[in-house]
Formats: sequence, C-alpha cells, structure tokens
Amino acid sequence: MTSFLLTLQFFTIIPVHKNLPMEKRHITGMYSLFPLIGAAIGAFACLLLYFEWSPLMIAFGIVLFGIFFSGGLHLDGFIDTSDAFFSYKDRLKRFEILDDPRVGAFGTMAVVLLIVGKVIIVSEVLAAESFHWAFVLLIPFFSRATLTMLFSLTTNAKTSGLAHYFKKKMSAVAVQYAAVLHFVIGFIVIGLLVNWMISVTFAAVLFVFICYFRSWALKHFGGVTGDLLGASVEISEVVLWLTLLLLLS
Repeated sequence: MTSFLLTLQFFTIIPVHKNLPMEKRHITGMYSLFPLIGAAIGAFACLLLYFEWSPLMIAFGIVLFGIFFSGGLHLDGFIDTSDAFFSYKDRLKRFEILDDPRVGAFGTMAVVLLIVGKVIIVSEVLAAESFHWAFVLLIPFFSRATLTMLFSLTTNAKTSGLAHYFKKKMSAVAVQYAAVLHFVIGFIVIGLLVNWMISVTFAAVLFVFICYFRSWALKHFGGVTGDLLGASVEISEVVLWLTLLLLLS
C-alpha cells in the first residue's frame, strides 16, 4: 500500500497528503506498480468511447486526459529533452538545459508536433473498423512499463536529482522482473482480445524501442535522467499508436 501511495504521489495529480517512508522495498514497489497507473489512465480514458463524438474529439479527450492525470510530468520531460538534444551543445550544456525551467524554441515546436500528431494518429485508429477499446487501456500501460525497464537497465546520467536518488534506493533486478511480467500480461491480453499478430508486433516494436532509446540516451547524455524517462513515455505511446495505425489500415 505504501508503494502504491508513493506511485500516486509522484506520478499523478491525486493528492496524497502523507509523509511516506521511502526505503528500498517501497521505491522498488513504486516502480514495479507504476505501469498500473498507465492502465488506470487508459481505463478512465475508455469512458470517452461511450460518448457519441467524432473520432477526432474522442482522440483529443484521450490525449488531454493522459496529460491532465499525470500532471504533465512526462510531457515536461519531453519538452526539456527536446530543448537539450536539439541544442546540439556538448553534454554539460545539455544538462544545464535540462535543469533550466524555461521552455525554449525547440521544446515548444516539439511539444506542439507531438500533441497534434498524437491526436491525429489516435483519431485515425479510432475510425478504423477493427479498432478495439483494449488499446486505449494498454498503450499507456505499455509506455510506463517501458519507462521502468529503461530506468532499471540504464545508468543514470547525473549523480544528483530525484532519478538518481530513486535508482540508489531501488532493486533494479526486481523492477526488471516486474516490467517483464507487465509486458507479458499486456501481450497476452491483446492476443486474447484482439489477435496475436498485433501482440507479437507490439512486443517486437517495444523491444526495438527500448534498445534504441537506451543506446541513444547513453550516446548523447551518458545515461538517463528523469526528463529522458518522461520523454520515453510520450515517445513510446506515439510509436505504439502509429504502429497500430499501420496494422489496422
């Protein structure tokens, strides 16, 4: 329960007005349960499917709900990552940009393209005849399982900050096992509810994404930070929605 409350406290807008213990087992449990937050976001977003709105309006609602429920946490990471990476500065300067609370031109352009592109892609998927509600639930679930896997597998780029503190506290191996279990459950659900081809394709796409994003983070930043992990959530969701669009079209 403590780990679950920590997950709500750090990764959602739900107020948890308690001073919770943050020992190794609590932090490990927090990241192990984190994908369930994505499933909860997806479950509530599924309610929008019952409204007789256009696919575009429902897609906008799904994207907006995800941003609102997470407090824009991952979107903020995406913005900072975009500013840092597209500055084409050295690694030290990129870290300064990541820590800068101001939003630059690259971050602004990137987030506009991300949100608009995501709304359009989701609306096209919703309009497909073979669309299934399970994707609205599982794609946020997969994106957060991706974050936990990347965090547990990749060294930290900085020796300070919240991500560094959590990494020292948690058991990386336990989080990896939990992430694998989440992935397996999600793939089985897709296979049973929709079809196994999409399940296998999602597995392959996520495997490639995790390998590529980890390599990219190590090359350009020397590891991951909280901002980079937040960006991985946003980017992996777009990648999965785009993959689904190509499979259903």
